[in-house]
Amino acid sequence: MAQPAFPDGHFYSPVVDPDEAMRDAQRIWPTGRVTRGVDLNPAGHEELLGTVFPPLLKDFSYPASGSPDEELDHFYDFNGQFDRQDPRVLFCLLRMIRPRRIVEVGSGYSTLLMTDVNHRFLDGTAAITCIEPYPRPFLARACSAGHIALLRQRVQEVDEGMFADLRDGDILFIDSSHVAKTGSDVNRLVLDILPILAPGVYVHFHDIFLPCDYPQRWVCELGFSWNEQYLLHAFLAFNPRFKVVYGSAIARECHTASLAALLGDNPMNGGSLWLRRTSD
Repeated sequence: MAQPAFPDGHFYSPVVDPDEAMRDAQRIWPTGRVTRGVDLNPAGHEELLGTVFPPLLKDFSYPASGSPDEELDHFYDFNGQFDRQDPRVLFCLLRMIRPRRIVEVGSGYSTLLMTDVNHRFLDGTAAITCIEPYPRPFLARACSAGHIALLRQRVQEVDEGMFADLRDGDILFIDSSHVAKTGSDVNRLVLDILPILAPGVYVHFHDIFLPCDYPQRWVCELGFSWNEQYLLHAFLAFNPRFKVVYGSAIARECHTASLAALLGDNPMNGGSLWLRRTSD
């Protein structure tokens, strides 16, 4: 395999130089950052936080910890991947939207939560298809039990007709590699799939922190060089075909009091961003 043409951190490399990021920290992670070109839908957030979510969230009751993946058969809260604010928002929105179909790209703990909500609150009416090339044991078991359909493929290899067939009130739930590069899943989803979705389809992206940048610790200490958020921001800017429905980071940064009233002592962190395709 050919070696990279440029070393990590070089100005031609997509890999972030943490020292350079630290020097630019005040610019990258300012207080009160503005997401230019994107309507963050403040009124919609307040309605969801104050009116829609509270009665639904009363039914959110899951154990804090769970079994290893090899034995796991149920969702648990503090799993380290899809936890804190995000599962609570998914729990409420699934019950509000009541989708006919869910296509999930990148599956895991969120799938366990979806199947439970589908069984207990939606009468099993949502058909859940998971696109996951590296499924964990609990996903294979869920497929064998008939709770989900499992495609062990990269999303780049899935026929786009699966996404074009989604209709008003259906959900495309994305938790990708978070990296835009030649041939990546992120490029496929943002550049090829989002534009063909029918009006009314809901879309979820995970680990999106608008109006903020990626967390400083992730970049400067853990060495993350994710860039999905930048491509998605550019896609949404001045784009009337998609609207923001809810963002976990938006709620934390811009609706702190309402979020605190909803969650109480539960952590407010999260990275879910929910969108909806609008009318043509």
